[in-house]
Amino acid sequence: MSIRPGELVIDDRNWLEHVEARVDGNLMGRGYVPRDYSRNPVGSYEGVKPFDIDIEPRVNWPSMIKDRVESKSTFADLRTIGDNGKHVVSLDQNGEPFCWSYSTAGAITCCRIRDNQPYVRLSAHGPACKIKNFQKEGGWGALSVEFAIKNGYPDISVWPEKSMSRQYDTTATWLNAERHKIVDGWMDLTPPVYDRRLSFDQYFTCLLLHIPCTGDYNWWGHSVVAVDPVEVDSSLPLSDIRRWGVRIWNSWTDSWGQFGMAVLAGNKAVPDGATACKGTTQSL
Repeated sequence: MSIRPGELVIDDRNWLEHVEARVDGNLMGRGYVPRDYSRNPVGSYEGVKPFDIDIEPRVNWPSMIKDRVESKSTFADLRTIGDNGKHVVSLDQNGEPFCWSYSTAGAITCCRIRDNQPYVRLSAHGPACKIKNFQKEGGWGALSVEFAIKNGYPDISVWPEKSMSRQYDTTATWLNAERHKIVDGWMDLTPPVYDRRLSFDQYFTCLLLHIPCTGDYNWWGHSVVAVDPVEVDSSLPLSDIRRWGVRIWNSWTDSWGQFGMAVLAGNKAVPDGATACKGTTQSL
């Protein structure tokens, strides 16, 4: 089992307790709107390709997870030193309906941590404002992924965290954002409406290969970044969804879960939409 001591686990038994969350007395923002796959099918976003990796057989999953845990190379481990040897602090969407932009910022951040790039704190409010014309509106992960491919994400030195001010929409801001673009392909994963098991095996394969994913969840009305594969109950058959989980990194500050992270287990781990980030701009 790869659940950490004291880690929050959300599954079919307790999910209703976590649909809405308060942190330090404040109601946390969400903002995910389900993607209409009939209008926006897999592969329809510019630069986002259909899943193109061989699916890892489930028989290999336990040993791969064990190796990741024993080598301390999970994202939960890497983020403890990702900020120049210090803990990387979770993002805070500040109660705005911009989770779908923050999940992409989280995926870019994870790629940079994985690739030993210098830590930069990204502004997810900036892309959300540009996409939604500075309106507080919801969306889904692929919207911000496409923006990240075309424009990148600015860091907070040019677009201050949580700001919705138009004064930061400048040429200098978007030149900065180009340093934090997706350059090695986003993959669009098959939605569960087509094949629930296939979508989860694609998702899990990416995590096993250290490829973070944006994950959109209808039951939660929320989008997060999935970072680590988790074995929840090794006594169950490999085919049983309850054996598996995914560690997610939320955008509700470090006060939520275990320093902003938790495990979605079983059915609650299967995303209703997901994109996978293979690599980002190599920059200082």
